Amino acid sequence: MALARLAFIGAALALAACEQPREPEPYKTVEITPFLGQPIMGDPNAPVLITEYASTTCGHCRAFHEQVFPELKAKYIDTGKARLAWVVMPTPPQAISLAGAAIARCAGEDKFFAVIDDLFDHQNEIIESGRNPWRLQKNLRDLGGRHGLNADQVGTCIDDKALIEVTRKYVQESPAFVTSTPTFLIGGEDVEQTIEALSAAIDAELAKPPTPAPQ
Repeated sequence: MALARLAFIGAALALAACEQPREPEPYKTVEITPFLGQPIMGDPNAPVLITEYASTTCGHCRAFHEQVFPELKAKYIDTGKARLAWVVMPTPPQAISLAGAAIARCAGEDKFFAVIDDLFDHQNEIIESGRNPWRLQKNLRDLGGRHGLNADQVGTCIDDKALIEVTRKYVQESPAFVTSTPTFLIGGEDVEQTIEALSAAIDAELAKPPTPAPQ
């Protein structure tokens, strides 16, 4: 069964490699109402803020998402001890990174992280399809469709200059030491992307006495 599956995957990859590049299909510009704020996962009033600077076209980000993040989320975010702010730092191919971020914002605040998860799950497939504009467009349309967006909405979102400016704004406002992805900021400090380092930094913040309310 495993050999048959490998043979099937190999044949599919070979077929994709032989596929003739095609131009993307036209779309109609439609009205969109994207989420333009800071995406936050978890209780917005959680005492510790984790800021993650990442990209859905970054292999190290995907590895963290798959191997470390589930434990971090279960231990701190799901328990209300910490909240996560996610900042898009586009990595090559940047056009695909920006397109994914635009679709996530157009899906809405409540679906933002579901789209990010989906992008990581299909990272290789989407990046590889960048060789064929039509195939890439289809993959991005399929992504949007899984989260409630139609083809015209996906096209409009990807080409929307305001959404690109939102991403650029967050990049420009990021600390100077953020030069790679993923980067994590906790309590104003750059923290290594291991569960041990992240846990230690969060626990240290939780142990601090609460800031007195202003009189």
